[in-house]
Amino acid sequence: MGSPIAHSLSPTLHRAAFAHLGLEAQYEAEQNTTLKNVDINSYRGLSLTMPLKLEAFSLANTHDDESLASGVSNTLLISNGHLTALNTDVYGIAKAVEPLDVERVQIVGTGATAKSAALAMRDKEISFTGRNPEKIELISDWASTQGIEPAEQEIVDLVIDTTPGDSELVYKQHHYILDVAYASNRNAGAKGLISGLEMLLHQAVLQNLSFSTPFVQEKIDLLDLTEVMRRALVQRVGEWSNA
Repeated sequence: MGSPIAHSLSPTLHRAAFAHLGLEAQYEAEQNTTLKNVDINSYRGLSLTMPLKLEAFSLANTHDDESLASGVSNTLLISNGHLTALNTDVYGIAKAVEPLDVERVQIVGTGATAKSAALAMRDKEISFTGRNPEKIELISDWASTQGIEPAEQEIVDLVIDTTPGDSELVYKQHHYILDVAYASNRNAGAKGLISGLEMLLHQAVLQNLSFSTPFVQEKIDLLDLTEVMRRALVQRVGEWSNA
């Protein structure tokens, strides 16, 4: 759920996962700008995109550590009226850049995904870039509460751009870029580009693991699940290249 949602690739990913696990489950994309009028208990789980991540966090009875740290949630698990909120974006970002040798990171943007990026990179040297100085100050103050002290940098190993695809902010000199806006062409052909499809894939894998585990008897193999969902995504959008 979210808005806009028509472009979502999540149904492709989760339907492939449910079929692989032998689960009879439906997964649909639904346009919504608020959860206030949604019959939450008619679902067993929800994947949330903007603008619903803050509302999902507020509605939940319990939260995982990543949700508590960021204040946002992209997943709700629903059982007998009890809502558990998860933030799988942190995992998705960490996995997307896992193969890279990175020490210094520039995070572009100051919103919910920027917080998830900071948590994913919390053991690195991080700086924040945005258009609004007040928002930069706010996210820097938040980062300090998480043990992350923003650093001044001229050269970085990795840029993580969390802004909408039509935004363009100045990057520091860098080796790699993770552009979360996977449908944007703003970094097309850039050297060292990691597609946002990697983040999308990995956050959905952890999400589906959470959705499916209560309904299967055997332990789910995370690597197998990842490969099944990757193949489904490639079949839908084609191969993507990564640094």
